[in-house]
Amino acid sequence: MSRIDAELQTKIRENPDALFQIIVRVEGDLDARQAQLEAEGLEITRRMWLIRGFAGAARGKTIKALLDYEWILSIESDQPIHTM
Repeated sequence: MSRIDAELQTKIRENPDALFQIIVRVEGDLDARQAQLEAEGLEITRRMWLIRGFAGAARGKTIKALLDYEWILSIESDQPIHTM
């Protein structure tokens, strides 16, 4: 199972310089992970306590580089949620 959403992966491959809104789920201490993600170039907009992750924006190249970290559980597109 891939740690990155297949649709997002395709979009990154097509345009690695584009800016993408993403959600990153992580393992470990959230403060330490936030610092590491920001150092890599993720502009964090929200901390998501319930899913142990962050929402933010990053270039495609940055997102691909984040996959080198084993403590990143998943990366997916941040999209609006609609209720019924």
